[in-house]
Amino acid sequence: MNKILKILLTTIMSFGLLFFVSCEDDEVVETIYDSFDIQNVMSLTAGEDANAEIVRVVPGTDDQAVFVSSAIGRLTVINYTASSFSFGSTYDLDPGSATAEMTSIDVSIPIGGESYVAVCVAETDCAKGKIMFVKLSDGSIVKEVEVGYNPDGAAFTKNGSHLVVACEDDREDRPCKPAERNGGSVSIISLSGGVANASLVQDFAVDWDPDSEPEHAETSADGTVIVSIQETSQIMIFNVADAPLTQGKYTVVDLPDDGGTADDGAGVECEPDGLFISPDGTKALISSERNGTFQLMALPSGTLYGNPYVIENDLPSGWQRDDRSYKKRTEPEECSLVERDDKLYAVFALQESHAVIVYDVTDPANPVFDSMAPAGIDYASDNGMEKSAIGSEGLGMHQTNGIAFSANEREGSISMFTAAWARE
Repeated sequence: MNKILKILLTTIMSFGLLFFVSCEDDEVVETIYDSFDIQNVMSLTAGEDANAEIVRVVPGTDDQAVFVSSAIGRLTVINYTASSFSFGSTYDLDPGSATAEMTSIDVSIPIGGESYVAVCVAETDCAKGKIMFVKLSDGSIVKEVEVGYNPDGAAFTKNGSHLVVACEDDREDRPCKPAERNGGSVSIISLSGGVANASLVQDFAVDWDPDSEPEHAETSADGTVIVSIQETSQIMIFNVADAPLTQGKYTVVDLPDDGGTADDGAGVECEPDGLFISPDGTKALISSERNGTFQLMALPSGTLYGNPYVIENDLPSGWQRDDRSYKKRTEPEECSLVERDDKLYAVFALQESHAVIVYDVTDPANPVFDSMAPAGIDYASDNGMEKSAIGSEGLGMHQTNGIAFSANEREGSISMFTAAWARE
């Protein structure tokens, strides 16, 4: 080999080595995020008087979510990237009754290659409700299962074996409810034979008080289920493997009041609403709408961490809240827990404050405010310091990609948000 060729090959190999080392260096560099830093990306209207109420990201995807417009009986698919979203397929569903309303949804993991939406259908005439199982791919209803009265929240188990339904049977909303019927119920549906063969395992009566009314349900990978029982300020804990439930197969935890935010200094009961279980299944997040607090709970024991945390204390001066009463000033509704870089974050939709707010709850007994962002299209005009015109109720949060959505019921809109790591 001549001298010039040797020099040329040596030069090429040197550059190649440098390039290789450079690539290796790029691969090992990883950004560590020390805060969530939520930001509003954009909002879209879902239609006049549509009541866009509950939104869920689709498990197993990084670019799809779905929401229900309860007033018009419609499911709408959301297609999103890290910087924008649009509405895709829409499915107008027939609940089969002029007195029915679609109150909530949940979305399954893929079952037999198909994602299913469980749609809660309540009857305003105090008849029993039902669940409609809808194929997300084409909007077809593959099965309907009767459940308890006024189903208001549902959660698939993480393995797709069951659906758990919180049936509120709220006397305040349904004056036709008989005086002798206490509380509500928890309906447990088996999907072991496939969604098309879904069957009711049990409609368990939560009737230990006239107003022991289940509001929402969440599940963890080990089958643990938590149910918020709103008017009696309780959390019910059980494992779906123990169904049908009997005495001794479930735990009921009484939640404390907020320690004294009432005008007369008395404590205000919490009335829990939104729930979420941490990815590792060891902690539950509880958002309490009546006194505007949140708290974390150890699972499956039900031990509470710290004291109820009052969200209102972290709102900027002049930010929208309902000043007509000490109750429901911010009204936290649906919530989520997200892990990132050894931190655990709690995310909440605030119905009376047109916002999504985030806390660092790595120490679950001592939450630290992280960030917040406004929700809705016309949030700048929503500053009457009374009932919010936007009404951010539903929350859907992806567990890894940093994308969140709020469903703004009163304005009829959907808002998209990003965490810091979604904007890299």
